[in-house]
Amino acid sequence: MKNFSAIILMFMSCSLGVTAQKAFQLQSPNKKTQVYIDVNKDVSFSVSQNQEILIEPSVIGMKIIGEKIVGKQPKVKKTTRTSVNRIVASPLYKKSEIKEKYNELKIDFKDKYSIVFRAYDKGIAYRFITTIKRDILVENEVALYRFPTDTKGYAAYANRGKSIEEQFTNSFENLYDNQSISKLNSDKLIILPFLVQLPNKKKICITETDLQDYPGQFLQTNGQDSSLKGIWASLPRVTKQGGHNELQQIVKERENFLAKTSGNRSFPWRIFVIASQDKDLLTSDLPYLMAEPTKSTDVSWVKPGKIAWDWWNDWNISGVDFRAGVNNQTYKYYIDFAAKNKIEYLILDEGWSVNLKADLMQVVPEINLEELVSYAKEKKVDIILWAGYWAFHRDMEKVIKHYSAMGIKGFKVDFMDR
Repeated sequence: MKNFSAIILMFMSCSLGVTAQKAFQLQSPNKKTQVYIDVNKDVSFSVSQNQEILIEPSVIGMKIIGEKIVGKQPKVKKTTRTSVNRIVASPLYKKSEIKEKYNELKIDFKDKYSIVFRAYDKGIAYRFITTIKRDILVENEVALYRFPTDTKGYAAYANRGKSIEEQFTNSFENLYDNQSISKLNSDKLIILPFLVQLPNKKKICITETDLQDYPGQFLQTNGQDSSLKGIWASLPRVTKQGGHNELQQIVKERENFLAKTSGNRSFPWRIFVIASQDKDLLTSDLPYLMAEPTKSTDVSWVKPGKIAWDWWNDWNISGVDFRAGVNNQTYKYYIDFAAKNKIEYLILDEGWSVNLKADLMQVVPEINLEELVSYAKEKKVDIILWAGYWAFHRDMEKVIKHYSAMGIKGFKVDFMDR
């Protein structure tokens, strides 16, 4: 333990001459990945691995109304280096525990902000931190990610609308367009995660984590080179109920800023998972590790499991002596299927509550939920209910209390679309 403490202390630094330094370097624990940070007119970073360039100099920053621009004409105050090697408990994850090992560089600037860079063996990340003692309005964020020539991308575009504003409202699901980044559709917003395929066949997955009180990131190409620009939706000012079956809040007007939030906070991590093989993408733990830890001290009540879901088969059952559809007989049939195949949960998808009312307390007459919960319990199957976003959001406490008392185990919230 003493040796470990000594190693941590050795990496901590606060040099008097650091304000004159314009370039910094951070390497991964295995020393194969290097992050280079430049702090001249702007703050930019680049990444190499085994002397091969993965990410070319990429400018990052943030504009806060009434404050100096984060990353513009930066003046370094001090730097702090930290190394971490620990085991993280993850009882509700795909692993019960995760080994986390990284090197970190925190650069504190004179204008009440810091930028933190982390280097793992299988990826890098950065985030902004501000120390402003009041609420702030984030006007915009800057992210211009640049990659070597002929880099390809796997882009899932926003699947609705033509203008950028229209594309902000989308279902975040689409097929993938795989071609050179310079040839991807520059009129379409790209949703995260975005997969980059470098000329050397290595891949980088761009994603984010720990989004608190802040919008998610989109990407956009310029149709000319292998660069990607970060795009964020501004905060909604006026919304109106509508959309799919009146279950959404449609944005009618927006503010001229991204977020109104605390000025003393950490912002989302921007993550770049680096993979030599596709299987390394599946096994990456970085989004989990870098998210804010759960505040729950007791998670024993959370029971992960497989789910039978009527949406997949759309009540298309035959050879039965009843009319298939949204009714108790059909769902008892699915409960029997789940029990037989040791599937822990059954979802009742859209249709169990009265349509066009956006009221989860109104159940269609063909469904008796109390009866289904009792029947499922006998079969050792639990029930989860589908819920449209607005219907759930506006009556959340009332709905949860009512259905929890009935024995419903959870909700699948849908159609937020923003």
